[in-house]
Amino acid sequence: MEISAIQVKELREKTGLGMMICKQALQGSKGDMKLAIENLRKQGQMTAARRAGKVAKEGIVSVVTDAAAVIVYEVNSETDFVARNDDFVSFVDKLGKLLLAKKPATIEEAKTLVLPDSGGTVESRVTELVGKIGENLSFRRYRKIDSNPATERIATYVHGKGKIGVAVKLCVDPPAVLASETVGLLGKDLAMQIAAANPIAADRQSIPAATIAKEKEIYFTQVQSSGKPEKIWEKIVEGKLVKFYQEAVLVEQAFIRDPNTTTVTDRIKAAEKETGAPGAHIKVVSFVRLELGAEE
Repeated sequence: MEISAIQVKELREKTGLGMMICKQALQGSKGDMKLAIENLRKQGQMTAARRAGKVAKEGIVSVVTDAAAVIVYEVNSETDFVARNDDFVSFVDKLGKLLLAKKPATIEEAKTLVLPDSGGTVESRVTELVGKIGENLSFRRYRKIDSNPATERIATYVHGKGKIGVAVKLCVDPPAVLASETVGLLGKDLAMQIAAANPIAADRQSIPAATIAKEKEIYFTQVQSSGKPEKIWEKIVEGKLVKFYQEAVLVEQAFIRDPNTTTVTDRIKAAEKETGAPGAHIKVVSFVRLELGAEE
């Protein structure tokens, strides 16, 4: 039976559900609006619509990896209790395996992937679980880091049983030391550093110019009302910017294991020497850090 866009729009307005779900419901009821709503209620879809306004900031941040990529993703629930629910934990696990197998480019693409066991999409499975569990759930964030196994190594770290997930990619030269214990320990230290210190970029060059411009603008506004002579304003602003870099840039941060005497750059240089390879060089290429429930 042909279902019109007007019918779909009406059901969507009545239920708050997505267009595809509404269209499928109308097709199943042969255009009967009342029956479509009844069927959606039976399937738990209406529960999902009613709970859509509830904030879901508990849940799990998970990390999955293979030789070519690391994926960090977040699935939310309203309560920590549900985050330990068997159905929820099973879904997070199956989702991770699917994401790693398919490696979608975006979270929008990830939500359309079909789960092998159910035959439904990731998005539809979330909706089903909302109806079954009775809480709003959300597959909220997804990040992927690709790597070249010949020259790059990715280290991961999950803190607090899924409260923070980190992946950091290192480029190592010469490749002969890529798989060494030294590089492995460095990767672990850097991943834990990122989890604890929350840098915004690997190095200065990775910070957007707009972010630096905004910081400078803030510092100039502060110094203009400080009562200090105008001739030293520029110097004060530059000093504040250096402090900003020391807090926000990974390689300039104080190393968490020895914050009084060692920077992250010092830790990297020490690892380069420990490899025993002449001219060894290790560079932090990029990283991902997701903290449960945090805003972007």
